[in-house]
Parts: sequence; structure tokens; C-alpha cells
Amino acid sequence: MNAFLWLLAILAVIVALIYGVSVIVAAVRVRNLAAATVMAAMLVALLGVTLFVRFAPVSLALGVVVALGSARWLKALTRNASHAGELTRLSATHLALLLGSFMFMVPFAWLLSTSLKADDEQAVFPPVWIPTQQKTIDALKQPDGKPAKLAKLADGKLVAEVEELPDGRIKVQPMLSETAPDSSGIPTTLTRSELTKMRHVAPKWENYSEALAYLPPDTKYGLTFLGNTLFLTLMSVLGTLLASSMVAYSFARLSWPGRYLLFGILLATMMVPGAVTLMPQFLIFRSLGWIDTLKPLWVPAFFGSAFNIFMLRQFFLSIPGELEDAAKIDGCGPFGVYWRVMLPQVKPALAAIAIMAVMGAWNNFQGPLIYLSSSEHMPLAYGLQLYQQQHSGEPGLLMAASTMVVLPIILLFFFAQRYFIEGMSLTGLGGR
Repeated sequence: MNAFLWLLAILAVIVALIYGVSVIVAAVRVRNLAAATVMAAMLVALLGVTLFVRFAPVSLALGVVVALGSARWLKALTRNASHAGELTRLSATHLALLLGSFMFMVPFAWLLSTSLKADDEQAVFPPVWIPTQQKTIDALKQPDGKPAKLAKLADGKLVAEVEELPDGRIKVQPMLSETAPDSSGIPTTLTRSELTKMRHVAPKWENYSEALAYLPPDTKYGLTFLGNTLFLTLMSVLGTLLASSMVAYSFARLSWPGRYLLFGILLATMMVPGAVTLMPQFLIFRSLGWIDTLKPLWVPAFFGSAFNIFMLRQFFLSIPGELEDAAKIDGCGPFGVYWRVMLPQVKPALAAIAIMAVMGAWNNFQGPLIYLSSSEHMPLAYGLQLYQQQHSGEPGLLMAASTMVVLPIILLFFFAQRYFIEGMSLTGLGGR
């Protein structure tokens, strides 16, 4: 029964949020800031009661009241029922998108949070989202030279952990305050269960430097992996853009016998699973002596990709033929038309293909696993897998290493997503 009430309460809260946001939008449009402020306060109160009171009947009743009140208020702020419905649909769409964005952001937020946690916060329940560390005092030192850590006893007295004994007990020194030790106090030994750590918000940035320090010395703190990845990414992008664009231009703008038949065969290759061609490719590269080199990972990019060729061909087909005719009159040959006229017209598609090529080369793990065996040729993805095998029991270091690997590609997509979306959405429209 309680679960059913919570389901109804959640639905009522969602409806109230949709109508409430619609009221805020309508109030802002008519410059009624007082109504927008009151509605925002009501929504905040509704969310606060739902999240912190956690009593289903109260949340359900409050959600129904706010939803009905917001619906009547929305009618008063809008011109007609059609206008109110339009604002409601717009608000529902934006709330759904925000919820979806939040859900997709949770794994990355957890990755970043875990990479900054101390070891004693890695496996606690409920999980800790904001990293904290135990407070320390510089006036007292542990045997290894590190500052003593502060803790509290059950009666509230403050102590400093000055030494961890071999039997698991902890030697503590009484404290007058967080900065002043009690010199007259007698040190005692206690168990961990008798102590409550005093914590403060403090990310453990040392996880990143320690993650790099644990890498093999011959990798130069991961610079070897990074250099290999950058080289593979650059060559893959260049090969993909040049080969795919030239083949697509040939299929779209040049007339030669059998081009439609070959284009159909090209599209048919998209239905062949990669696992089918995996062994023949390996045998070819082995016969060429390319095993344990980077060539199998970037040379195939210079032979084009069926999907990229298809997408660029659609762009080339929609470019007005007058541009090509004008270039030919000015003396441009086929390559001049391709380079000077056609490529500038398909920049959105080229940007989208470049982003996909970067992501594919940066995250490629299967290729290095098959063709590489020496550490000096390994890229970041393969190096991260080896790091996971060696440090799977240290999630803080593993998450720090993972963050350093994925952060560049996330930043690239964040700043270049406009070009990626534009290139994908304008396929077949010639960039217009």
C-alpha cells in the first residue's frame, strides 16, 4: 500500500512541477515577477517535503493541491486554453530533457566524486557524494611523519590518533581543542569502534598524482600512452576525412561507369559484422609484418568508411550544380572543385565525422588488444585496462586514472557538440 501511495505521490509531484514551471514561464512573459516568485517558492516547498519529510500521504496531498492550483493560475495568466496547453507541453518537454540529462550525468559525477575520495570513504553505505577527509593537527605527528588525525570519543572528548598499533588498536592523545593538544593528558589505546573520525570537506587531489606515480617507469608517467593515442587519433581523423570525402565526392559529383553498383556494394558492407572481417584483417596485417606496430590501427582509416561516405555523399548531392559549373569555368579541375568548392560546403558533416573519428580512436580498446603486445606502443585505453588489473583494489586511484583518460574526450564533445548535432541533423540538406 505504501509503495502504491508513493507512486501516486510521485505522479502528482511531476504534474505539479509541469504546471508550476508553466506558471513561472507565463508569469515571466507577462512580467508578473511576484507570481513567478510565489510559484517558485511553492515548488521548492513541494520538493523539500517530498525529499526530506518522506511521508507519502503528505506528498500526495500537497502535490494534488499544487497541481490544481497551478492549473487554475496558468489559465489566468495565459490568453486561452491553446496558449496554456502550449506552455504546458513546452514545460513538460524541458523537464523531461533535464531529467534525462541528470540521469546521464550521474555516472560521470560518481566517477569524479570517487576519484577524489579518501580510502575510508570508498565502500561506505549510504555512499558519499561530496569527498571529505579526516581533520589533522600539525602539532602532533604519527611515526611516519604525517600529521595526527583528530577523532571524538563517545562522550564528546577530542583526541588525536598518533599511532596505529600492530594489533589494530590506536594510540590516542587527549586534546584541549582542534589546534591545541593536552600536554598533561595521558595517551591511551582504543579500538577503531570507540572513535568517531572528525571530517571536513576536502577532495583528495593526491589520488591523481599517485595514479600517475604507480604507472610503469618506462611509460614516463603515462606520456607514452598519451603520445601513442594522440598519434593514432590524428592519423585516424586525417585518413577518415580525406578518404571518405574523396570517395563520397566521386560517387556524388563524378560520372563514371558502375558507380551506382559499387555504391550499392559499399552500402551492403555496412551489414557485415565486424567480427566476420576480424580474422582476415589480422592475417593480412600479419603477412605485412605490422603486428605489434601502430599501423593496423590507423592505416585502415585511409580506406574510408561506408557510413561516412554515405553521409558525405548526401551532402555533396544537395549542393547546387551552379557552384561546380562556375568553378569549372574559372579553370578548376575535378580536384580543384573538390578542394576549393565542395569541402567548404560540407563543414558541418566533416566536423561531425571528425568528432566521431576522435572518439573512436581515443576509446579504441579491441584493436590494441589484438595487434599490440609491447607497452611502448599501447594507447590510453589499453593502458587503463592494464592499470585496472593491477589496482582493482584501489578504486580511488582507478577512478582518478579513468577521469584523466575520459576527460579530454568529454571536453571535446562538450565544446564541439554544436557541430556534431548540426552535421547529423543536416544530412542530405547540403548544410542549408
